[in-house]
Amino acid sequence: MFACFAALSLIGTVPAAECAPGSRYYFVLFGGQSVPFKPRTAHTWATFVKTTPTADGRTAVEQVTISWLPASGPVQPLRIRPVEGRNYTLDETFAKMAANNAQVSVWGPFETDAQRYELAARQANTLNSGAVTFRSVDSFRGNRAVQNCVHAVTYADPKLQSLRQPVIRVGEPGTSRLAAKYVDGGAVAGPQTHPEVLALIGADRYPTISRAAGERLRRQWR
Repeated sequence: MFACFAALSLIGTVPAAECAPGSRYYFVLFGGQSVPFKPRTAHTWATFVKTTPTADGRTAVEQVTISWLPASGPVQPLRIRPVEGRNYTLDETFAKMAANNAQVSVWGPFETDAQRYELAARQANTLNSGAVTFRSVDSFRGNRAVQNCVHAVTYADPKLQSLRQPVIRVGEPGTSRLAAKYVDGGAVAGPQTHPEVLALIGADRYPTISRAAGERLRRQWR
């Protein structure tokens, strides 16, 4: 299990006092696109989970989902001007994917640390503040006022937040490469997954394909 610690990142300091005794933290990465493939339907998102045992023997579950898409209308991959963005819930995101007849893959849940959970919560608050807009090709200069779905996720990681373009591919192929970067960057405790966490956040109700962190997916045009 990851230790609870304080750390300084570009997003801010996460005080050790915020780490609840006995809490465990998990990271789930999702990626998908329509079948047949249409670029505007490709999406990457993540859910961070905190579980804490309670005095009555139950488990308290908190979750933060980062799923950044246009507030209205479809994604327009070639659009130059940014549009209003919205951070969708996990259920809302799966509904959007279902409407696009999408195939969705999942990496994890992997155990992670308190720092990354807190950074994800801060990133979600930033997205929800209205200070950030959406554009498919966001910025090569690190302008965080304009973000795409991938940067919205990686800006919550102390190692990956500095990458100008974390991945080139979109949907499942791009997310598979992003999962490998999270492992290489020390974001997860190891290759072991915790599928029981999917049930805790309700993700087990949706059709997904479980993937290994080192599994690289190729584009399927069918």
